Amino acid sequence: MHALCVLSLVRVTMISKKNIFRLVGGVCCVTVLSSSAMIVFKPHDPLIRPDFRFEKKGELAVFAEHGFKARAFDGAGNKTNALQIWHCDQDALAMLKGFPENSPETELLEQVNATDDGTRGHLNFCGDLLMDAGAIFGRYHFYRDWFLTSYVPFYRMQLKNVAIRDFTQDNTAADRRVKEFLTGPIAQVTADMGCLSLAPWTRTGFGDWTVLLEWVHNFWQPKPFLKNVMLNWRLGLAVPTGKREDENRLMALPFGYDGNMGLIFGGNLELLLGRYVKVGLDVELVQQFGNTRDRRIRTNRDQTDLLLLQKVCAYKDFGMTQKFDLYLQMFRFWDALSCRVGYQFLKHGDDFLSLYNQDFSFHVANTARPLQEWTVHQAVVNLSYDCAKHLKPDAVFKPAVSLFGYLPFNGKRSVAFPMIGGMFAVDF
Repeated sequence: MHALCVLSLVRVTMISKKNIFRLVGGVCCVTVLSSSAMIVFKPHDPLIRPDFRFEKKGELAVFAEHGFKARAFDGAGNKTNALQIWHCDQDALAMLKGFPENSPETELLEQVNATDDGTRGHLNFCGDLLMDAGAIFGRYHFYRDWFLTSYVPFYRMQLKNVAIRDFTQDNTAADRRVKEFLTGPIAQVTADMGCLSLAPWTRTGFGDWTVLLEWVHNFWQPKPFLKNVMLNWRLGLAVPTGKREDENRLMALPFGYDGNMGLIFGGNLELLLGRYVKVGLDVELVQQFGNTRDRRIRTNRDQTDLLLLQKVCAYKDFGMTQKFDLYLQMFRFWDALSCRVGYQFLKHGDDFLSLYNQDFSFHVANTARPLQEWTVHQAVVNLSYDCAKHLKPDAVFKPAVSLFGYLPFNGKRSVAFPMIGGMFAVDF
């Protein structure tokens, strides 16, 4: 996984306030989560973002995350390999169906001349999906309760240890033809007929650029138990600067919204109970604009979704993404140390394709399982320390650090990464 851009505290202290404000205003912002079934790093997540400081105008922070092997969940919610979230095996015979007569796919299907007996032509794909991430985060307190937040992420993702197991038996002439002409040279077949590589890959690049306008207000309560109510709402725009899905690689999902603009709406309610306990609820909705590009589609309802040979120009209408966070925080329970434990639920609705090619059925194309809704449940733990407690109240710079982790434990048709990360922030 890719390490985050490093920002030296010494360098920060050498920059004048005026230049730092300009830098914060120019810092980019990133994707909340991926438009695909893969969850990526999201620095404005209320479970890990730095706290708001009303006494300061600007803030810069750097994040770094290291991810372990991805956890994946199939359509029934069972844990599986990252290459099996849509199907437990892939059907090479169905891959050749639905094409015009005299096409290379149809000719190969006729040459093989075999039927599916439950194992013939079936392949099992396995691989390890890994991700490292980082981000530069900026926040500007420009008027009373109003903040402008922005950040840019960076990713390094790998698909390693790809293994393909052929379930085809060697009992009949049809079995031997399938193994000789189709499943044996499957990587060559997909490369020649669909420009689809089944090899491992490494991808590195930025995520989407997003900017958030936020309103935050504390309603102090003169009560014995309830001490404060914090309300926060945010409105953001994601600009498609992230690396897009690579249609010609196996499971090379996008680093953001796959070339689409996205609107972000969110709200947060946080209660301070007594002196040390905070509880909060955060809701965020993301609606993407659709876009048109060449996409792989099903040409037959029996096809499995890692082995799609046909690409056509298609418009994709994206479903809404919903994110819900519940958390409990022990606030400065020991010196300036705080601990936040949260539960996060994400759900993305069904997507829909409209084809610009009349040779194939859009009804069949929309039976693809990657277009169906996906969900993820994960636990988050964040330990943070406010170093400003040991500085004078009028100190120019007020730093803070945190260590956090994500643990996905359930979901449906999705891939998420167990991750551990850290943050260093400076308010000025």
